[in-house]
Amino acid sequence: MALLKRRAPATDALTDAPGNPAGEGVAPEPARNSSGKGRPTPKRSEARAARARGGAGPTTPTSRKDTRTRSRDERRRQTQEYRAAMLSGDVSRLPPRERAPERVLARDFVDTRRNLGPFFLATAAVYFVGGLVPNGYVRLVATYLMLLGILAVVVDSIVLSRQVSRRVADKHPGSPVKVRAYSVQRALLPGRWRMPRPQVSRTGGRR
Repeated sequence: MALLKRRAPATDALTDAPGNPAGEGVAPEPARNSSGKGRPTPKRSEARAARARGGAGPTTPTSRKDTRTRSRDERRRQTQEYRAAMLSGDVSRLPPRERAPERVLARDFVDTRRNLGPFFLATAAVYFVGGLVPNGYVRLVATYLMLLGILAVVVDSIVLSRQVSRRVADKHPGSPVKVRAYSVQRALLPGRWRMPRPQVSRTGGRR
């Protein structure tokens, strides 16, 4: 029967021994570390909150989707800046192509010159309205005015392109930048419609 009795562990014997209060002499069991980093692993919600507060430092793109999103946002921001520069006419903030000195010179020359382009637009409007009038004489007059306006714009564009080319060649000899078509297109529009906005007045003074 004695063999069937369960032996008490050694710790029980030390605990129950006389002169040894309960718990004395027994080495406490070391606390288990729940993480090898010395701190508990944060929850996912806590990690997201820390990143939102900036505690995790600057984030870097982790996927192609993030890279595309950032590139799209950067292009949108740059487009808005270029549009604002076009409206203000600030040369230092314009796209690189519009900051070329040859184009700046061509724009300033067109803006100080009296061009026939805006008058041609008015003639085109008269021709359109005249075509709606059920009168043969009115339509004939509108047609002649339209043909005269086209001829005048063609001659004025040829003169303008030569003048601009001569000025650019004198100030920037050997420049590969083409300004003829650029100047003609700008001259066809009224001053308030031109982009970038004019920076000189008709008298040649800066605005």
